[in-house]
Amino acid sequence: MLSQIFQSLRLEYRAHGMVRWSVWTIAYGAALEITGRLSRGVPAALWVIFWGCAVACSIYFILRLVRLFKDRVLWRLSRRLALAYVFVAVIPVVLILVLVGLAVTMINGQFAAYLVTLRLHDQVDELRQVSRVIGHEAHMTQARTPKELLARLRQLFSTELEQHAAAYPGLQITIHLDKRARAYLLDGTPLPHPVGVPAWFHQEEFAGVVYDHGHLLLRSMDHGPTPVGELTVILSQPFTPALLNLVGGGVGPVGVLVPGIAGRALTGTSTPRSSFQVRTSSGESLPTETITSSSVPLPPSEGFFDLSVLGASALDPVVWGGSARQTLQAPVFVYVRSRLATLNRRLLGTLGVYSHVYITVFVTIAVTLLIIELLSVVMGLRLTRSITGTVNRLYDATERVKAGDLSYRIGLPARDQLGALGVAFDTMTTSIGRLLSEVQEKTRLQNELEIARHVQEQLFPHHIPKVPGLELYGACIPAQGVSGDYYDFLQVGGEHVMIVLADVSGKGISAALLMATIQSAIRAQLYASSGGDGRAAGMLLSTAETVRRLSRQLYETTPAEKYATFFYAVYDPGSRRLTYTNAGHPPPMLFRNGKVERLEVGGTALGLFSDSRFEQGEVKLQRGDLLLAFTDGITEPQNSFEEEFGEQRLAEAVQRMTADSPDEIARQIYQAVNEWTGSPVLQDDMTLIVAHST
Repeated sequence: MLSQIFQSLRLEYRAHGMVRWSVWTIAYGAALEITGRLSRGVPAALWVIFWGCAVACSIYFILRLVRLFKDRVLWRLSRRLALAYVFVAVIPVVLILVLVGLAVTMINGQFAAYLVTLRLHDQVDELRQVSRVIGHEAHMTQARTPKELLARLRQLFSTELEQHAAAYPGLQITIHLDKRARAYLLDGTPLPHPVGVPAWFHQEEFAGVVYDHGHLLLRSMDHGPTPVGELTVILSQPFTPALLNLVGGGVGPVGVLVPGIAGRALTGTSTPRSSFQVRTSSGESLPTETITSSSVPLPPSEGFFDLSVLGASALDPVVWGGSARQTLQAPVFVYVRSRLATLNRRLLGTLGVYSHVYITVFVTIAVTLLIIELLSVVMGLRLTRSITGTVNRLYDATERVKAGDLSYRIGLPARDQLGALGVAFDTMTTSIGRLLSEVQEKTRLQNELEIARHVQEQLFPHHIPKVPGLELYGACIPAQGVSGDYYDFLQVGGEHVMIVLADVSGKGISAALLMATIQSAIRAQLYASSGGDGRAAGMLLSTAETVRRLSRQLYETTPAEKYATFFYAVYDPGSRRLTYTNAGHPPPMLFRNGKVERLEVGGTALGLFSDSRFEQGEVKLQRGDLLLAFTDGITEPQNSFEEEFGEQRLAEAVQRMTADSPDEIARQIYQAVNEWTGSPVLQDDMTLIVAHST
């Protein structure tokens, strides 16, 4: 066993360079560790190199493990379906439950924090109301001196508010009357340091959370005139365990994280330092101290799902000192712990006896979803078994067919689509034998078509004759393997040159055969008239007579639906005259001095009638003239909007390049047509002849 493992590891080491790299990385790390233990350590840069190599090796082995898992474990369809079911059905349900749990926990926690924060604001509002009442009493008093008014207000606090001391734990009162200031607790105990009025206070009243000399307080202030002078009443309630007991009652224990407290509250009690730090807007980290409620317990659990939740809320206390009003840079956090059942009772308590309606609806939906999920599991298992069973039988059948056994049949009943797939497979194997013979026949036809293409290539001119004063070029691009278009150059009668361009109706083999017939017929006539060796033995036949004979021969030897358009011309370099006959072909274009002339003289297409008559035209070529003869495969291709390229666009394109060489003109024409159609597939055979007079 160990030898096999060692042999496998050795093969891995030899076969994969990354494995060798990993081994040397481990050795390098071990050397660094040993060196560090034996000495005072190694430079950090060496460890950075090690961890970079280790991460790269880890990624490599993880990718190999994933590929191994895919190729070995997930090769069978049943395992893939099981894994897919886990990812599609099980994991989403688990994630949904987790998200729901997180949402419930977060929302209820923040609801608890909202309740506590709301109570703090209510406490601030109560202090505001008390300040207003004191200010109103001072305004309505009968005191004649500031001393009498201060005594009257102190008596008012000790007699009227002392009985409500439980609602204002630790309340501190500061009264400013003109230049006099008094500070004391609710029970009358004097305080050594009255609260000052900040420089930024210019309104009649203030109420909120403040941060004053390292202490967090609820504070309200009321300012107004009295018969004996300007009066300012400041009520301060420090954040103490008693205050937090008050705001956390019925919800849960409350705590406050206060940054930068010097360790002593206004009551003289020390606050425990917290390990939690807050970061100011300037990036400074400050230590915090915690004030917690002392007598508010966590509500008891009412069941397995009655979880404990934690919520937090941030306060923005106003900094009391300074020349301008500003808030504390570091946030103050109020946090509270509670139970889900306690919070839900408070949330749904406004419905009274109907609060159970929401719970009933929630439980009903949850049970319904559970039943649906169970049904989905059962249906998924049955579907998986059905799919894997059919796939296994199909796999066995394909292996038999791959081995050449076309007689094998699956025999599944067509009860569902999978069964119909088995029936289709049996039908397919029955058809494969028949298709094989058809494929063989098609291959034979393709071979014959390839041979025909090579034969047809031999029918086109292999070289272009050298004619004094005239540059010639011709090209044919077939739409299929063979073409029904035909062009030819033949030097006859000494220096005379024959120019031929034809377009046979139809495509494919039949058109190619008719094209070969035309080629042999025209050459036979020319050779006969020139003595058989290409040199003049007498007067050449006129182009009209040559075309007439060729048309009659096609009429007598081809079916009625077969015909060909034909352009035939003979050029005499001595006189620079071009004699031509156009038999139903698109008239060639003669570009001369920026104008276009069409060579239209001739007659109907070849092979349509037995007694067709043709005429011949004559044009004298001048230096710089350009003759373009083409088939309809150049002008009739359509773009995606079913617009033809057209003779007008062809003429405009050639006008811009009349000074180019004939082969370059032909190349640009083909490129323009292909760009117009936007498709590499030709719609028709494209053939053209370019003659440039020099």
